[in-house]
Amino acid sequence: MKRFFILMLSALVFSACSSLRVSHDYDTEFDFIKQKTFAIAHNNREGEDTLHNDRVQKALEVDLVSKGYTKTIKKDANLVFVFHTSVENKTDIETDYQMIGYRRFGYGGAMIATTNTYHYTKGTLIVDALNPNDEKIVWRGIATDTLNEKKTPEERTEYVNKVVNAMMKVFPSKIVAK
Repeated sequence: MKRFFILMLSALVFSACSSLRVSHDYDTEFDFIKQKTFAIAHNNREGEDTLHNDRVQKALEVDLVSKGYTKTIKKDANLVFVFHTSVENKTDIETDYQMIGYRRFGYGGAMIATTNTYHYTKGTLIVDALNPNDEKIVWRGIATDTLNEKKTPEERTEYVNKVVNAMMKVFPSKIVAK
């Protein structure tokens, strides 16, 4: 568990350098060490981008297998992963106040305000690990980022892998480091 906390702290420090923001929460009483298998249960809703969902699912599978977990069917899994995505159009308005024509001793001059409006798209990925016995969340990772257009399928896949890797960095591994 001590290593888990160190990894979580490291992930938070290193993720602070970009617009990608990652946070985690977990059940402190759940024993992740005993868990060996996983399944990913995602039901595509009408209108969802199935290409994107397939990329997220594949990235999760690769990450969990690299951590020593074995993929299985949902009814045999020790952990069931589900994920949710959302995209929001956002607007920020910033006003900058500047003095112009300022003279000695504070006399004269004027204050002008410049207002800028910024439009951007914010994406959120939430990954939950569920205990299949009671279907309660035992681990949650949330990643948010300002989305930029990715022109090719390869760029989109690379970006999804980056986000999932950043989020799953603190998920407990079954492989002991030497």
